[in-house]
Amino acid sequence: MEAEAKEPSGVTRSQNVVYVMPVDWSAADSVLATLVDRIDPTRAETQVLVLTSDAENASAAADRLVSVVGDRAISVLPATGGPRAARLLRASPAHVVTGAPAALVTLMQASILKPAAVKTVVFAWLDAILDTPDATPLETLLGELPKEGARIVLAGEMLPGYDALIERYARRARRDVEAADDSAAPLNAEYVTTSSATRGSMLRRVLDALDLPHADVFARTASVRDEASHIIRSLGYSSAAVRVINAPSESADALVLTELPSTRAELRALVGASPRRVYALVLPSQLKSLGAMLNGGQLTPIGMLDAAERARGRDESMRSSVRELLTSTDVRREVLALEPLLEQFDGIEIAAAVLRLLEQQRPGLRKDPVAAVTPMQRLFVNIGERDGAHAPDIVKMIAAEAGIPSSQIGRVEVRDTHTIVEVATSVVELVVEKIAGASVRGRKVMARIDKPREDRGGRPSGPRGGGDRPDRGGDRPDRGSRPPRPGAPRSGPRRFDRDGAPPSRPARPPRPRRDDA
Repeated sequence: MEAEAKEPSGVTRSQNVVYVMPVDWSAADSVLATLVDRIDPTRAETQVLVLTSDAENASAAADRLVSVVGDRAISVLPATGGPRAARLLRASPAHVVTGAPAALVTLMQASILKPAAVKTVVFAWLDAILDTPDATPLETLLGELPKEGARIVLAGEMLPGYDALIERYARRARRDVEAADDSAAPLNAEYVTTSSATRGSMLRRVLDALDLPHADVFARTASVRDEASHIIRSLGYSSAAVRVINAPSESADALVLTELPSTRAELRALVGASPRRVYALVLPSQLKSLGAMLNGGQLTPIGMLDAAERARGRDESMRSSVRELLTSTDVRREVLALEPLLEQFDGIEIAAAVLRLLEQQRPGLRKDPVAAVTPMQRLFVNIGERDGAHAPDIVKMIAAEAGIPSSQIGRVEVRDTHTIVEVATSVVELVVEKIAGASVRGRKVMARIDKPREDRGGRPSGPRGGGDRPDRGGDRPDRGSRPPRPGAPRSGPRRFDRDGAPPSRPARPPRPRRDDA
């Protein structure tokens, strides 16, 4: 039976598995190869879903899967754009679809993505998915998928609360976790944050700034090795001084990691028996994994002199505040939000810009650290849940069309037929002008400033003749507030004398008796 067939790793095709590994698609090649081997190319239907944290990671997953697929007739589709993904899936179902849970749920609810044939679901990576707003529809998505399908969970680390989640999403999953070696000595490493798109330029800057006479540059994938070799030659290094490796070697005094090793054992093999300096180029989401590989060793940032000079002017009190925040608070969500900026700027430059913004707002800071520091104005946007829109869609659209940072966008309330967005008061007119005519989920955007009810023009909110209209959603007015019946005496507000007592009424003349008439 197919369900009982064994994979090379010893995992049955229908078994749920949890892999703890760095957030790096090149480190997951063996897992991806197993998934691709399960696909039947003759069946034109979606057989594997890869859940990612956002559209950018969905593209990265698809890129790596295409490399693993090679010449086989297996199609891969990243669901990064709703209309594009819908059109391509209608034309021909892809064997593998990657995307954030919200995007995949939208395709399923439109009956474009058929869940019945899905045999395997991959969570890549679980901790990154749970840190994003797009994780909200996760339960809805899993409820639509076949229960007998396999669940593969990739996680950068195992946190205390993950066991219950993994049991819910991947029941009775086998754990593939590298055991910690307490006897191994700690390793130290220096790092600089980068992105996949700027890895080459960052390697050039690191080699230029550190001026290493001899170094081994580790790169696992062929494309990264080719890029690193070209950069090394363009800097004037000989192959004897600085060379690219993809296997352990101890010929140099320094080791530069352009990609992370997949395990602690691989890192130790690369470092070798003789101690040498380790420098790593990592994505922000990989810092936790790199720190865990060091087995308690010290992880410090590389001092890039040019960036440090541009970031000068930070006083000691600010550094102390940042240091305290980093040691006492989980900032992974903010790290993921800033990661796209690494395609243009160095990490220390981004931090300096954020500190500059904070310094500008410091006189108006509230005591509540979570409270907004910028005056906000509410916008009404004509896109809502019925259009398949989500908060990240609205934020990305405003930031892209108006050219403002996400720090100037506040609370986003997506309702049934519209969305209320808080935008910095200083740019609210610009946002209304720029986003007019933009498109979200295929619908044209219209926006206006959402003014309070009492400031809106037109018909007054109260009844004619003045007075407040009773609230229809509250308690009904009592009988005393109804208009008088015809012929009944008109009732009005009671008058009082200055001393607070009701005024005395003049005495009525006595009514004549019948016998007096």
